[in-house]
Amino acid sequence: MEAAQRSRGLVRTGRENDETVFVYRLPAAVNWSKYPVSLAAMIDGLRAAAPAIESNVQLVVWTSDFERMIASISIPDGNDAWQRVIGDLAQSREVLSAIREAEFLDFLSSPDVLFEHAGAALFELPSGHLSDYFVRIGNLQSRSGFFSAIFFWTIEHLCGVRHIMCDTWSISTSAAVVADYLMIYEGSGGESGKRVTWSFSPSYIPTSPLKDKLIFDAIHAAQKLGGRALFLSSFYSSGGLERAIVEQLAEYDARDSAVLIAIYSVLDTSEYSELVLCSMGGLLESRGLIGKKAGASKEVEVLAVSSTSYFPDYRVAKIVPFVVQDIRDDSEFWARYCGRQLFTLHRNGSTASDTRHDLIRHHAYYVDLDKLFADPAFLKSLASKTQDVAPFRNVFIDGSGASSIMYESLRKVAPKLLEGSDLYVIPDWRQISGRTDCLQAINQKGARSVFLLPAVLTGQTIGDLKRHLRETSLDAMPNMHIMIGLLRPSDPVVMKNYTVIGAKYAGTGELTVVERVTLPNFGRKECAWCCEHDSLDAVLSRADVDAVSRDLFEARRDYLQSAVSDGLIGSEVFFDPPTGSRLPFYGGSLFIDAMIGNKEQRDQLDNIEGLEKSRALMALVEGSLLSEADLCFVVANAIQNWRNRTARASIGRATIDAATVVSDDKFNEARLRAAIWRSLRPHELMLAVRVSTGFEDLVSRVFDPVDAVASHRCLALEASLAFGRELRVRFGGLSDTARWGSGGFFWLPEVKPVQ
Repeated sequence: MEAAQRSRGLVRTGRENDETVFVYRLPAAVNWSKYPVSLAAMIDGLRAAAPAIESNVQLVVWTSDFERMIASISIPDGNDAWQRVIGDLAQSREVLSAIREAEFLDFLSSPDVLFEHAGAALFELPSGHLSDYFVRIGNLQSRSGFFSAIFFWTIEHLCGVRHIMCDTWSISTSAAVVADYLMIYEGSGGESGKRVTWSFSPSYIPTSPLKDKLIFDAIHAAQKLGGRALFLSSFYSSGGLERAIVEQLAEYDARDSAVLIAIYSVLDTSEYSELVLCSMGGLLESRGLIGKKAGASKEVEVLAVSSTSYFPDYRVAKIVPFVVQDIRDDSEFWARYCGRQLFTLHRNGSTASDTRHDLIRHHAYYVDLDKLFADPAFLKSLASKTQDVAPFRNVFIDGSGASSIMYESLRKVAPKLLEGSDLYVIPDWRQISGRTDCLQAINQKGARSVFLLPAVLTGQTIGDLKRHLRETSLDAMPNMHIMIGLLRPSDPVVMKNYTVIGAKYAGTGELTVVERVTLPNFGRKECAWCCEHDSLDAVLSRADVDAVSRDLFEARRDYLQSAVSDGLIGSEVFFDPPTGSRLPFYGGSLFIDAMIGNKEQRDQLDNIEGLEKSRALMALVEGSLLSEADLCFVVANAIQNWRNRTARASIGRATIDAATVVSDDKFNEARLRAAIWRSLRPHELMLAVRVSTGFEDLVSRVFDPVDAVASHRCLALEASLAFGRELRVRFGGLSDTARWGSGGFFWLPEVKPVQ
């Protein structure tokens, strides 16, 4: 009745036509030859329901003593061809094959089974071949009827099978269910079903070092129970899998004791196997997929399919190492300005143009523009960038302190550029079109105008300015010049967009950028010090924090809360409790020359892996008093350049080794590691740690008090803040937590007092 209702539902919803053939399969794990009365009753019941859909061919299939059977339930009047097909043994077998193919092709309609990327990426299969598609059969095991389908369509080969081995754990449930079904089937009619065991290969069989043992054990297990072994494979593509099994069976002279079956294959048949349940050739051809490729363009992403999980690598994080270029792009900027107290962290402030809106926002990385524009290195750069610029008649600034200092700096290094010019202060660029004096100055024939923008982060300021300038006079646009003191976008596209002011949008106006550097534009939600403040708040709400730790945490939280006005710059940057043995900060161990002139050395650096291994963080700053804020800025810049480079890949989740190298001969300054951890977004940090091979080694150095080499240890509380969740996951079962000290409060489960 259920089957008939489903069929009528298809008719009612219009999902069938006269060509649709309805096939009812009786429960697959039953040998119906043992239950003739029930079999007849079920077929009669289906026939009784047939008139409701009498326009369609309806068939019923079942098994009897390891043979598949087929009969008609309803065949429309006059359809003699179908009557003959069902009555002819050979033709009925062809119908059964067609039904089998249709059922397994229907399973492939699931979107998480057939993976392909329309040429944007190739898969490296466990066999080593490159392919433009990948099929993961294991994902079908959640589909209704999949196990019954495998059992039903392999039934003729299951007689005498006592052990089932599958090619991967991803279809191990299929092997287990088929084994269970087989014991039930053989027990039909009250008989005692014989035992059937199963196993799976933990990795791709042809390359598995356990191949010989796995195949031998499967044959031995079957023979021990008095039967044969079934080798059930999920997918045949290159032919290497079945050849490897057959060759190994030949060594044991056990080919007659084995049955080879594949669920899916590229080809219709296999010269080695007894059965291929479904050929995907037609489906792949219809999608334009050709499978194996001889090679791949370097522009195309290659996704390796794990030989153990049978998942493409883009489902897991992949470590993509730093390269020298990630540091080299902005090394000249850091060489000029590190050690000059220009950079602060965790600071409230505004970009200069935000003052007109009274916007004070939080900056994880704050550049003090007032100090920057008065710095000798900036004055030198400003003079160099403006030496070929023609004089200006009009100067426009936004009225912020930074814009005023930038104006005075320009007057100092290029007095002739502003000789006889008029200064206009416009707190809001939207006021330009409403101010008569500004309009007259801009539209004065032949008069060149310069607009000083202290800083550009996202490009919104310069975009607003250009829009309002267009509203004044397009004819005057060729005489307009925009000068940016510091261009510091997080996205290189922004940097590129403002290299030239396009004629389409702003006439043929000119642009001068004095200094440029790539930095993350992190607000409060992504600021590592704001996250630290929130973590301290959470810990202080716990009931089990001891008095000493509570005082330490409260003092640090309160300091972070008050520090936002001036920011963090020196010894307060990292959470390092006053122990009396503070690690020194060695500038030389942090800034190593990335601009090596020797080609052999440069080639060696281009092939390194990992941030510490690169030994190329930035150009060496000689004789500078470097701050810990300098360190964090340089590291954040390198990581942002890395983000932008890896973001170009449309597929995959790139990450770095957040634990970083822990060997003694690399960067041994603890604060370098802390700066890396602080520069990562929270989700990036967790993703990176989970693929880090050196995590256990790292935390043993961080927290092991017997490590006497202090310069090789990281800051315990910094590591607790960074890895709190991961420490709980990996080490939550440790009974001895004393050695973790106060850091343990950031990851141990809360202990509440007994009421």
